Amino acid sequence: FGVLRPRLNASLVVDPGMVIKLEAARIEATFGANVIAEGTDNLPVVFTSKLDDTVGAGGTFDTNNNGSATGPSPRDWGGIYAGPTSRLSIDYARLAYGGGVTKLDSTFRAFNTIEVHQADARIAHTLFENNADGFGGQGPGTRLGRLSNEPATIFVRGAQPIIIDNVFRNNTGS
Repeated sequence: FGVLRPRLNASLVVDPGMVIKLEAARIEATFGANVIAEGTDNLPVVFTSKLDDTVGAGGTFDTNNNGSATGPSPRDWGGIYAGPTSRLSIDYARLAYGGGVTKLDSTFRAFNTIEVHQADARIAHTLFENNADGFGGQGPGTRLGRLSNEPATIFVRGAQPIIIDNVFRNNTGS
């Protein structure tokens, strides 16, 4: 099979109106990768819990087909991690129920809803609601090459992101 090499400068582009439902997972961009999630005023991009039945498509929003037996809660999914030399652009979005613990090789660690570590980032016109602080008793500790974090909804280290015109509601982190 030869030598496997990572794809440099890869991009994850999320189109306006897309709904991304996650469960105990995170989105991670490192070493030149891009995460671009840019919605519009009428078609925001949504990152939320798999248990969030308030958004979706196809006639029913009940992703796990359990009616109202379970509902979403903070820490249902990790967050978006922008590592060194990556780029993150979030505009007209909603991020809900993040800041949780995700699997990390042979252990588990907590991630903030948004983490910007020595990365270029722009976060604008976005609603952050019902997110945990990204600590959850699973930090700071080693994160296997990823820089450590502290309790926050948006955690920034070694970067000067543009964070403008956002709404923060019912989050446990600063």
